[in-house]
Amino acid sequence: MGVISVAKSLWAGYPGGYKKYARGTQPIWSAPPFQQPTDPSDLRSKIPPLGHREYWYPALPEKDVHKNKPSVLRLLGDDLVFFRGKDGQVKALKDACPHRGAYLSMGNCFYEGTVTCPYHGGTFDGDGNCVAFLTEGPDSKMAGEMKAWAYPTVTVQGMVFVWMGQGQPVDPREDIPPEMFEPNNIVRYSFCMFHCNWIVVLENTNDAHNAFYVHRNCVNVLRSRTGGRPRTPLGYRTKIVDGKAANYHAGTGIAPTERYYFDESGKMPYQLYYPGVDGVWPLHRYRLLWTWIWDRVGLRAGTGQKGTQRQGNADDAWLGTRLPGMSRTGGANARFRSTRWPVPVEKDLTRMVYLNVERYSKPLSLFTRIRSAVQWPSRNWSLNFNFRNPDYDAERSCQYYLPEFLSATDSTVVAIRKLLAEYGRGAKEIEEVTREDELIEERNQKVAEEATSTHAEEIRQGLARAR
Repeated sequence: MGVISVAKSLWAGYPGGYKKYARGTQPIWSAPPFQQPTDPSDLRSKIPPLGHREYWYPALPEKDVHKNKPSVLRLLGDDLVFFRGKDGQVKALKDACPHRGAYLSMGNCFYEGTVTCPYHGGTFDGDGNCVAFLTEGPDSKMAGEMKAWAYPTVTVQGMVFVWMGQGQPVDPREDIPPEMFEPNNIVRYSFCMFHCNWIVVLENTNDAHNAFYVHRNCVNVLRSRTGGRPRTPLGYRTKIVDGKAANYHAGTGIAPTERYYFDESGKMPYQLYYPGVDGVWPLHRYRLLWTWIWDRVGLRAGTGQKGTQRQGNADDAWLGTRLPGMSRTGGANARFRSTRWPVPVEKDLTRMVYLNVERYSKPLSLFTRIRSAVQWPSRNWSLNFNFRNPDYDAERSCQYYLPEFLSATDSTVVAIRKLLAEYGRGAKEIEEVTREDELIEERNQKVAEEATSTHAEEIRQGLARAR
């Protein structure tokens, strides 16, 4: 027996050696394999695990597709090969030669506007037409008859979008955020890979009540005493707009959702007492030092605000969560809009595409462009990584197939599920009221009936009007 084998044997018996397999063969911090509920009455069972197909999706930056070598990318479980057509635009085909199924992406772009299979030299243009079959010579009958599967593409602001459906593509403006088509804007992209299903990623992006907990150490959250979205036992009134978006208008709909714990002077206590554990949360107040600094900056700049009332149009179909699966933020910010777009790759892998747009009404000066470029790294870090990534460990641990005990504050998640399950292109049935809707309403009513809030009567009246 070798030295290494002896060492392994000794280590296996060492106290604590079991920890490597504490979760069996699944690595301890890995996401559980994605499974959906099988109960057909559960909204989660109706959401396509690899996304809605009859939509445009962001694929990759145009600059990453070169003239002489094809690129490959997996979207919604399909492998696509990207290359430049004769018009210079990016084209996409299924990454499989229709002759024998070889990867086209392992071939070359020998001739302008085409991609050539590495196996027998089948050569295809951007529409999928076989224009030459090199191993059979110029008289090959494969040319003109064989055809590869083509995916329609459009390039907007340097990002290549692909139509993943089998039906006729809709106008790209139906699915691509409107600010992407405005002429004077600055558009920047970020990407991140999440090892969990896109549904779990999307449900988290507009989770209405974890900011003060999961994000408590994030720069953006530390700018506010309430963490951006105050603690409340009430659910936001979330509505589906035009069958395209689930939009909650924070602070409205159920009066007053966010001010449940506010005192008579309109202030939210930083620490709340929890009798079940005989303690307060947050455990400490040291984070208020950072918050105090930002409060002073805001007051000096004249932007300090009392309370947390948000602005924006609750009927805007481009706010909140929008089909096929994007989260739209920045509704109150006229200058900046961010789209978080979790694109399904595989059942257990998601490519998060961030479309970050600075909006301008007129052509930009050199100074503005330089200032934007200097500010971008910190903005990208704070919004798309420092704020977003703390969710990752929590969301990817969700065992999605298990029965859930939902709270009233899950109202936004229920609305997102309803949007994804019932309103996607091609959906045949739309249930106006689901069992999840009824559950949220029931739990809101229970909170209202037992409310000790200063605003208890307003809450009860608000709920009565909302029914």
